Amino acid sequence: MTRLYSRKGAKENLVDLADNAGITGYPLPLYKSGTAPEAAGRFYLWAKDAGYPGAWAVGTPGLAGRVTDGTAVADYGCLPYKNATTGSNYLAGFTVSGSVAHQCYLIDVLWVNSGTVVTTTTAQAIGSPTWPARDNNGATSGEGVQVGILVTTATTNAGAITNTTMIYTNSDGTGSRTAKISAVGGFPATGVIGTVVPFELADGDRGVRAITSVTLGTSYAGGAISLIAYRVVGAASVLLANVGSPYLNFVPPGTRLYDGSCLFPMGLMSATTATVISGLASIVER
Repeated sequence: MTRLYSRKGAKENLVDLADNAGITGYPLPLYKSGTAPEAAGRFYLWAKDAGYPGAWAVGTPGLAGRVTDGTAVADYGCLPYKNATTGSNYLAGFTVSGSVAHQCYLIDVLWVNSGTVVTTTTAQAIGSPTWPARDNNGATSGEGVQVGILVTTATTNAGAITNTTMIYTNSDGTGSRTAKISAVGGFPATGVIGTVVPFELADGDRGVRAITSVTLGTSYAGGAISLIAYRVVGAASVLLANVGSPYLNFVPPGTRLYDGSCLFPMGLMSATTATVISGLASIVER
C-alpha cells in the first residue's frame, strides 16, 4: 500500500492512495448562451443554444421518434460523453453558475420525436420504440423516465392550454395510462423555442415505458413541437447571479450513467431574462 504523508504545522495529514486504485474520470464542462424564456416558473432546455457544446438538433425522426446516443454523430451537441471502458460511469458532481438565479437540472434525453401536427386536436399515434437501457436501473422498463413537450419553433396559441394528454404504458408494464399537462399553468401561450412542458403521470406511476399517443386537445395554432423522454440525473441551485453554489447541489449517491447517455442542462427559470450558464459535470469511472 502506498501512503503519502504531508505536514502542516503540528497536524499530520495522511492520504491513502490505494483508496483511489482503479478509479478514473473526466470533467464535462458546459457554457451556453440562452434566449428569453416564456415566463418564470417554466422549464427551458439549453440544447439548441450556442456555446459549448454546440447546438443540438432534434432532426426529423417522425412521430415514432428515435432513441438517442450521446456518443453518436446524430446527437452531437449534448455534453461530450464517453462510455465506460472497464468499469461503470457515475455522476460525482454537478455545479452551475448563471447570469440569472435559477434551478438547473442535468437530464439524460433517451428519445425524441418530430412531426406532431400542432393544429390537430384529436389523438396522434406515436408508437415509440423500446427505450435504450438507460432508466434508473439501466433497463428499458422506463423507471424514472419522464416525458415532456419540447418547443422547437415558437407556437402562436393565444392562451394557456390545459387539455393536452398523453396515453402511455408505465414502467410496470400497465398500458392505457393517461398523463396530462397541469391545469396550473398548462402549455403556455406563445410557447417560445426551448420551452419544456412536462407531463404529469397518473397517480402511483414511477415512469414511462412507451408512448401510445398524444392529444393536444386545443390547437397550438402554429410553430413546431417534439416530445422528449428523459431521466433527471442531477440538480444544482444558483441562488445568486454569476455565483455557483457547490453546496446546494443534488446528486443522488451512486447515480450511474449508462452507455450512450445524452446529457443536457435544463433550467427551471425564475425570470423572463435570457440566461447564460456555465458549469461542470464530474464523471467518475470505477
